[in-house]
Amino acid sequence: MPPLSKRELKRQIKRFLKDPDRGISQELFAQLAGINREHMLDVFIYETELLTEYVQLRVSKAYQQWKAGNVKVMQRIDRTRYVDYRKESKPVFVPRTGLQVTSEGIKIKVGMVNRHDYSEITLDEALRG
Repeated sequence: MPPLSKRELKRQIKRFLKDPDRGISQELFAQLAGINREHMLDVFIYETELLTEYVQLRVSKAYQQWKAGNVKVMQRIDRTRYVDYRKESKPVFVPRTGLQVTSEGIKIKVGMVNRHDYSEITLDEALRG
């Protein structure tokens, strides 16, 4: 998979990191991407650091692997957690109802979606333009 563009990656990862039900901690996601958690937050949440190509490639690959269901969070006997790659992908699909802005107005959108896919723009983002 090609990496996401910088603009799209910033938008999706910002939503991903702010979601309390994302299924992986910020620390474990940073470990999966191979970068420091504080640096990741500075780039995507606080926007005090620039998004370099190095960080873009690492975070994009980690996010796409998580979204595709190729990565799982495991727990050791001492209750510490770590990430591991699955032998078989298992993306998480959930039913979702939402609103979508079209040229004809606002419509209801119903269906099954990947729980970890943040590529759809929100109604708020669509109304802002």
